[in-house]
Amino acid sequence: MYEPKSSIDSTKSELFDRLFDGLNAKFGDTSDIGNIIPWAECILLDGRPFSLEKHEYQRDMLSEKARRQVFLKGAQIGVTSIQMIRTLHGLISGRYPQGALYLFPSRGDVADFSRGRFTPLVNDNPEVAKFVSDTDAQGIKRIGGSMLYLRGARATSKAGGFKRSSTALKSVPADRLVLDERDEMANDMVDLARERLAHSEVKEEIHLSTPTIPDYGVDKLFRESDQRHWFIQCGKCGGEACLEIEFPACLEELSDGRVIRLCQRCRDNEIHPRDGRWEALYPANAKDMVGWRISQLNSLYVDPGEVLRLSLIH
Repeated sequence: MYEPKSSIDSTKSELFDRLFDGLNAKFGDTSDIGNIIPWAECILLDGRPFSLEKHEYQRDMLSEKARRQVFLKGAQIGVTSIQMIRTLHGLISGRYPQGALYLFPSRGDVADFSRGRFTPLVNDNPEVAKFVSDTDAQGIKRIGGSMLYLRGARATSKAGGFKRSSTALKSVPADRLVLDERDEMANDMVDLARERLAHSEVKEEIHLSTPTIPDYGVDKLFRESDQRHWFIQCGKCGGEACLEIEFPACLEELSDGRVIRLCQRCRDNEIHPRDGRWEALYPANAKDMVGWRISQLNSLYVDPGEVLRLSLIH
C-alpha cells in the first residue's frame, strides 16, 4: 500500500478538517458540499495521488452539480473514477442523506467494482476510511450517515421467461443514481432504478457508457443534452478544434510514422488536449440534461495513431 509522506498527511488532514467543520453528527448539512477539487487532490486513487494534470478535461466534470448528466465516453478516460470520488464526497459531507445507488450491468460487475475499486480506495485513504463502515458487504456500504448501494441490473428469472424487475432494487431509496455502462442495461431496468429517486429532494442522475448504437442509451440522451465538447486551442494561430467532431482529419501522419493531433485552422501546429475547454453546442438544453463527449483522442496515454488504425480496421 502506498504510504504518503508526513507533509502530505498534514496537508490532507487540514483539508479534510476544513471540509468537515460545521457538519453535524448526522451529516445533515446538504446546502453546500464544499470545493471538491482540493478534496479530490488529497485522495489516493489506484495507489497514486489523484491529479487533474494530463486529465484537464475532468475538472469541470468533477465540479459540475447539474442533476441530470450523461457521459458519452471512451474506455479508460477516468469518468468512472471521478464519479466515484464525487459520490464518496457527497455521502461523507451529507449531500445524499438518502444514500446513493450505483447500478452495473451484472452482479459480477458489482463484485469487480467493490473489490477492485472501492475497497482499495478506502484502504489507501485513512481520512476516508474513518467515515466508512460495513466494507465487507459487497453490495452495501455505510458512509457517514448514509448508505451506498451497489446493484446489478440483470433481470431475475421466473418460470416461463424473465421477470423484468429486481428485488435488489426494491426498497432502496437514493438521492443519487449512477448508471455505469448504461448501454449494457435494459431500459426497463433503468426505469426501475430511476424510481428509487422518487422521494429525493436532490435527484442526481448520472448516465455513463461507451456508446454502442446510434440513438440508443447514452447516444440518445446525449443528443437531447446541451452536448458539451472539448475544444482545443492552437498555440500558434489561436484557432480551436474538437477532435471528436473533426476526426479523422484532425490527425496527421508524419514522415517518421508518428501521428499527431493537428490544428485544422492553420494546419501547421500540433495541438494538445491540455489546452482545451468545454463548450456546449446547445446550452439551452442544460436545464434538462448536461452532456459530455470525450474519447481516447484526448487521452495522453493512448497513441492517436492507434486510434486512427483501429478506425480504419472497423
